[in-house]
Amino acid sequence: MRKLLAILLLPLLLVVVGAALAPKLASQARLRAEALGMMRTATGMDAAIDGDVRFSAFPWPALEARGVRIGQEGGPSLTVPHLRIVLDLLPLVTGSARADHIALADPVLTVPDRVSNTAMLAELLRRIGGGTLSGEIRVLDGLVRLVDEDGATTTTARMNATIDWRGGSALKLDGGFIWHDQPMEIDVAFSQLGELAGGRSARLRAAASGPLGELSYEGSFGFASGLSGEGSVYAAARSVRAALDWLGLDTPTEGGFGPFALKADMLYSGKSAALSRVRLELDGNVSEGGFNLRLDEGRPQIQGTLAAGTLDLAPYGQLALAGPDGNHWNRDPLETQRLQRFDLDLRLSAGEVRAGGAKLERFAASAVVRGGKLSLAIGEAEGWQGIFRASAQVAPVAAGTEVRVELACEDVALAQALGDIFRTQRVEGTGSFRLAATGTGRDIAGIVGSLDGSFRLEGANGALVGIDATRILTRLAERPLSGIGNLRGGRTPFDSLAAEATISSGIADLTTLAVDSTRLAVRMNGTASILAQELDLAGTAMLKDASGTASPFELPFVVRGDWDDPLLLPDPQSLIRRSGAARPLFGPRMEATGILGPTP
Repeated sequence: MRKLLAILLLPLLLVVVGAALAPKLASQARLRAEALGMMRTATGMDAAIDGDVRFSAFPWPALEARGVRIGQEGGPSLTVPHLRIVLDLLPLVTGSARADHIALADPVLTVPDRVSNTAMLAELLRRIGGGTLSGEIRVLDGLVRLVDEDGATTTTARMNATIDWRGGSALKLDGGFIWHDQPMEIDVAFSQLGELAGGRSARLRAAASGPLGELSYEGSFGFASGLSGEGSVYAAARSVRAALDWLGLDTPTEGGFGPFALKADMLYSGKSAALSRVRLELDGNVSEGGFNLRLDEGRPQIQGTLAAGTLDLAPYGQLALAGPDGNHWNRDPLETQRLQRFDLDLRLSAGEVRAGGAKLERFAASAVVRGGKLSLAIGEAEGWQGIFRASAQVAPVAAGTEVRVELACEDVALAQALGDIFRTQRVEGTGSFRLAATGTGRDIAGIVGSLDGSFRLEGANGALVGIDATRILTRLAERPLSGIGNLRGGRTPFDSLAAEATISSGIADLTTLAVDSTRLAVRMNGTASILAQELDLAGTAMLKDASGTASPFELPFVVRGDWDDPLLLPDPQSLIRRSGAARPLFGPRMEATGILGPTP
C-alpha cells in the first residue's frame, strides 16, 4: 500500500520540484514567449509585454507579466499593469504549459467612440463560436474608458468580473461595475455561438440590477444585418427620474416619473426596435400597447399606442400659470429645449382620466413632438356631463415660445368645467363655450400679454354666483336712496346667458353679455385686461313684471377692479332721479332727460 501511494505521489512531487527549479532554469525570453503564446491561444489576440515576466510556483504555478498591451493604434486597446496566467497543473506533468485562467489587475480598456461596439462584439463572438479553445479571464478593478477623437475621456466605468468561454459554444460574464457612482450587478450568458459563423442567430440571456432598478433580456441575437434579434425584455426602476438623471437625460415634466416597470416582446434590428404586448406601469398607472423605437443620428424617435383603464395625471402636476404670490402670471422663463432632443408620436386612450379635480371618460388623445414642436390633441372625451375637445401647439420661435390653444365644451356643467379649466366658478347651469387663442413670449406672462383670439359662452337654466341682482334691483326700485348695502353674496338665476369676446394683445373686448330670466334682463360690454386681471365693464339691468315685460325701472352700472373681487357700482344719478324725494329738485327737467320714467 505504501509503495502504491509513493507511485501515485511521484508525479505530483516531480511537478513541485519542476516548479521550484523552473524560475532558475527558464530564461526571460523563454518565459516571455510562453506568456505571449498562452495569451494568443486563450484570447486569439496578439499582445506585447513591456515589463518583466517571471514564473512563480506558490501558491499555484503561474506566469506573471507587467506592462501588457493588447490592441492597435486608433482602435480599442487594453493595457494591463499586472497580468497573471495561472497554469493548469496536469499539463505540467507532461512538460507543457496551458492556462487555467488569466487574471488582469487594474486593466484599462480604451474604446474610441467612433469605433462600433457592435462590430467589436460581433468579431469576438464569431471568433469564440468558430474556435475550439476555452479560457477564463478574471478582471480585478478594471476601468473602461470611452474617448472622443481628441483622446479626451467622455465616460468611464469600473468593473470586477469573470469572463469564461467555451470554444464553439458559449461565453459568460458575471460580476459588477460602477458607472456614475452607481453599482450594478451583471450576469450575461451567450450560447449557441457556433450558429453565428453561418449567419444564423445565437441565444442571449442578460440581466443587470442595482439600487436604481433592473433590466433583463432573454432571446435570440445575430449580426447578419447589424445587431438584431427577438426576445422578451423587462425593465423596472424605483424612480424613473433618478434613472434618467443617472443617464444624463431630462424628464419631460417637473413632477411624476417615479416607480416604473415595463414588460414586452421585442424585435430589434440595427438602430430600431419594435415592442409588442407591452405592459407599462408608471406612477401607479397601468397601460398596454406597443412601441416602435428608432435612433437616428443619436436622436431618439418614439412611436406608440397605449390604452389604459384609469389614468391619473396628478403626479405630473399642473402648468404653473401663476407666480409665487399666486396673484400674478408666472414670469419664470419657459424651457422648451427638451423638445429639441427627441421625436414622439404617441396615441393614448383611457376609460377614465383624472387631472386634478377633473375627470374625463372615454378619453382619446395624441401627443406629437417633431422638430422641437409639440402638438397635443384630445379628439373627444366625455367630461363635466358633456363633451370636451381640445388642442394645443407649443413651438419655439425667435421671440420665445408660441402657444396656440383651442378648446370646446358642449352641454357641460358650467361650474365644474369653468372651475377646472379657468379656476372660476361664478357661473352655474348647463352650457357650451369655445376658446381659441394664440400668444408668444418667453414666459407665461409674456404669452398672456400677447394673446389674440376669441371666446364665446352660452348657458341655460343656471345662475351667476356671488351677487343677487334681482334682490338688489327690487330693493332699489322701491327705495332708490335707501343705500345699496353689500352687493356680494347670493345668486342671480337666469334662463339664458350669452357672452362673446374678441381678444387682442391680451385685452378681451366683451362685445356681448346678455343675461335673461323671468324677472331680470342684464346687458353688459366693456374690456378685461387678461394680463393685469382687471375689469372695466358697463351695463344696464332691468326688472321684469309678472308677465315678463320689462318694467320702467332700468339701472345703469359699472364693474371695475380685480376680476377675482370686482367692484360693482350702480349709477348714482339714476338712483337720485328715481327717488320721489328728489323729484322737486329736478322739476320738469327730469322727464326731459329721458333717463327714467315716473315712478310706477
